[in-house]
Amino acid sequence: MKTLSVQLNYPMTQVKEPILYHLVKDYHLTPNVRRARIDAHTGGTLQLDLTGVDDDLEAGQEFLRSLGIEVIPAGESA
Repeated sequence: MKTLSVQLNYPMTQVKEPILYHLVKDYHLTPNVRRARIDAHTGGTLQLDLTGVDDDLEAGQEFLRSLGIEVIPAGESA
């Protein structure tokens, strides 16, 4: 298992979607929210740690990018 710290920049169109639910249910990742600033009118920023195996972390990030969410890695730990 690996933990990846990321910042997610959400477009306004994705603010009301259950993104973290899909990371848990579909990609078997465990999110730990460190900081969040979300606004339904402008979008938002979410800083979190994602824990999972390498393949799931990669697939989860691709899922986020496919939704137009910018994923900025901030670091990782084993």
